[in-house]
Amino acid sequence: MIHSFSFLGRHLWIPAIALLMSGCDGDPGESSEAAEEQPLRPARMMTLETPTGLASRRFSGRVEPAETTTLSFRVPGKIETLNVDVGDEVTEGEVLGKLDQRDFRLKVNETESKLDSIQATLNEARKNWERGKKLVDSNAISDARFDRLESAYEQARAKRNATREALETARSALDDTVLEAPFDGVINRRMAEPFEQVSPQRPVFSIDNIETVEVEVSIPERLMQFRDHLKDVHVFMPVMDNKRFDARVENVRLDVSPATQAYPVRVAVENPEQELLPGMTAEVSFKASLRNTPWDDSFLVPVEAIFEKENQPHVWVWNPDSGKVASRPVTTESLETDSVRITGEIESGEQIVVAGAQHLQEGQGVKRLEGGVIQ
Repeated sequence: MIHSFSFLGRHLWIPAIALLMSGCDGDPGESSEAAEEQPLRPARMMTLETPTGLASRRFSGRVEPAETTTLSFRVPGKIETLNVDVGDEVTEGEVLGKLDQRDFRLKVNETESKLDSIQATLNEARKNWERGKKLVDSNAISDARFDRLESAYEQARAKRNATREALETARSALDDTVLEAPFDGVINRRMAEPFEQVSPQRPVFSIDNIETVEVEVSIPERLMQFRDHLKDVHVFMPVMDNKRFDARVENVRLDVSPATQAYPVRVAVENPEQELLPGMTAEVSFKASLRNTPWDDSFLVPVEAIFEKENQPHVWVWNPDSGKVASRPVTTESLETDSVRITGEIESGEQIVVAGAQHLQEGQGVKRLEGGVIQ
């Protein structure tokens, strides 16, 4: 939860924190000459980064298909042919495999013959019904006799309709002995072989749709607060000399990964030429648009990075060339859990001390702790 502070509030809580951190040490930065005589002090650093600087950061991931579909025959039978294998590119409508069609063709032929016979019976029954209708109107036959003619006609018509439906079912089953690609893609698995007996819905192929691909990367939790402001997303392909592709954010999951303590973000890339293949290493860059937001030109730093000097909050900025620190005044904008949002005479890319700030002096040499930079 973000707590906003008035001007007075901002300057009341920082001295309190600084007092707790100062212990018995003197005022930080009070003697640069004394600092030069001090031995190098190891310190933990972090690199300042505004969300608008995210575009310079790249997060690694791998290309994945946007859609993977398992293909199977809809009818049981023995596989006659399989025309593709793993890694083959296929186009929509391409025949991937067939079942033995003999029994299915026989069923179609038998039903067609049956329908022809029933249609002939129906034609005869219709003629008898039409003739009987004229006779009953002239009282040449009894009503009972006409009722039998009408019943025979209705039964023949119902039988014809049922046989038509059976023929459609038989033809549909014959069509289902052919397995076609539902879209342009790449075969990633083949799970059956010719001459195998398969049941309906048993997986035969798995196909990837790579007209659109996705890349999932992990974003540190300190950047998650800007998730609703991400724009200008790009994917870079190291294997293609860092060729850049436009991308879009598909989703940002809120379940942190136990392994990385980061949040999964998935981006999508249109891939009409199928240049990007599943498994390729990719790098994703983001830019956050934060104009007119609470985070415009601000930095989120640990509370321990702040110390008080001349009744104003400061941070230590480390110069990697000289190895020395210099104090910079900052303004505290808000307190967020165990971090402080600050603005001031600091820039993205600079490194500040985040632990032990109370024990340093102006111009003191500092050794950066290996592995101590907050990512």
